[in-house]
Amino acid sequence: MKPGDLVRIIPDEGDKSDRYDGLIGLILSESGHQMDEPLFNLLVNGNAEWIMLESNLEVINETG
Repeated sequence: MKPGDLVRIIPDEGDKSDRYDGLIGLILSESGHQMDEPLFNLLVNGNAEWIMLESNLEVINETG
């Protein structure tokens, strides 16, 4: 995954909520690591304050 990739947000298995259902984001940058897993800054619905773990993202359109 890298900046510019379009990703689908995948909720954690234990998350029963549908708050992430159908959300798509654009990776803006890598923002660090949590327990050796990359964290990414995302633009979601015009909001650039999203930070998600790589394991909660699925690339749906990769930049060249």
